[in-house]
Amino acid sequence: MQNALRYSGAEVVSMQLRGGANRLTLSVVDDGAGFDVEAVRGKGLGLIGMSERVETLGGTFEIRSQPGAGTRLEVTVPLHCL
Repeated sequence: MQNALRYSGAEVVSMQLRGGANRLTLSVVDDGAGFDVEAVRGKGLGLIGMSERVETLGGTFEIRSQPGAGTRLEVTVPLHCL
């Protein structure tokens, strides 16, 4: 949420939390400026830190974005690790 509010210029940011029998998924979607994911990979500690924490739990961390098209971040973690 902080990245979406600080950097994207988004007017709308939505969050959805879904639970299943063995996993929990959080999606954050904004209608902001978007960015080239490959160009920022490995830069800045925020996204790296989030990704490392999720992977430590055995989960997945995915960012889909492109300039001018907003951003979607999706985190899924197995429930057995919580």
